[in-house]
Amino acid sequence: MSRFEEILHKSRTEVIKPEEALYLFQKTEDEEKAEELLKTARFVREHSRGNIFRWSAGIARVLRCNLRPLCLYCPYWRENGLKPLSIEEILKGTAYIKQHGIREFHLSGGTTLGSEGRDVLHIVQAIRDAGFDDLAIQVNCGAAMSLETLKELKKLGVFLVSSVFETVNPDVFRRTKPGDDLEAKKRFANRIGEAGLELHTGIMAGLSPEETKYQDYVDFIFQIRQYEHLRRVYVTKFMPFKGIPMEGFPACSAWEAARLIAVMRLVLRDIDISSAAGWSPHDYPTPLMAGTGNKVGGVHINRTPNWKKGAPEDGFQYQGDMEFRNTMDVLKKQYQELGFTIVP
Repeated sequence: MSRFEEILHKSRTEVIKPEEALYLFQKTEDEEKAEELLKTARFVREHSRGNIFRWSAGIARVLRCNLRPLCLYCPYWRENGLKPLSIEEILKGTAYIKQHGIREFHLSGGTTLGSEGRDVLHIVQAIRDAGFDDLAIQVNCGAAMSLETLKELKKLGVFLVSSVFETVNPDVFRRTKPGDDLEAKKRFANRIGEAGLELHTGIMAGLSPEETKYQDYVDFIFQIRQYEHLRRVYVTKFMPFKGIPMEGFPACSAWEAARLIAVMRLVLRDIDISSAAGWSPHDYPTPLMAGTGNKVGGVHINRTPNWKKGAPEDGFQYQGDMEFRNTMDVLKKQYQELGFTIVP
């Protein structure tokens, strides 16, 4: 049995070590070996989390991002005059989510470093005041909320708050997120636990340079594992959107992002791992094939972007200045073909 086979065999029953994770990244540039990795990750996911999948949704751009400069990979907030969704629009989006039988969603928005987070609290309070009491809410608005605000959010039924790193390599963070603060994000991640809330974070596949990317992935996985209140992690794919400073950089392949998900599954065995921005329903391999968790994002609501509108066949609809993307039918078919059902 080769070392590659030994590590995969071991990973079926126990957490792999950092050096083993790095070895798997290095050896699975070959698609045949990558398929074996993904197969093992699916086995671990099935045995650690089961095969019950539930819908989730998201409403984006609920707050303006005031980082200066903006993150170099981000297409948001580069257009003059663009406004975040109003309370009325957020409530419209919440109603749409509930109408489609989804019981959980996230609110995501930009960051204002040093903020107490009262603007986030105002949005959540408005949702509850509008009668949406039976929907679970997650908040992802940067590392900018006080402990007191976090405790009040918990009282309003927020169960999960995000401190998204994208990378834990200080040099890559500084270069690609010059207006953000990695240490502030780490402190915020701890604060979320102090408030009795669960932690959600994320990584961007393809953000690091070739010479450090695999080590960066391993460092991220094992650093976030140290947070006892960690419950969810997402993997985004870098995309060279038109108009961003990193427009000339190569897009991250589905294979690389899927391998990241798979290795992550062999370490974070009972954590809910998901995909996020940059993924398409047409990608191969799919995140599910790589061992993602049990939440399936079927609806995403956003401000209508100026740089590109999505096609109706990809689930995009537009109402005024709001973008609704509903991929529930496509994903339902994908999961059914694999023998799985997604429930509310």
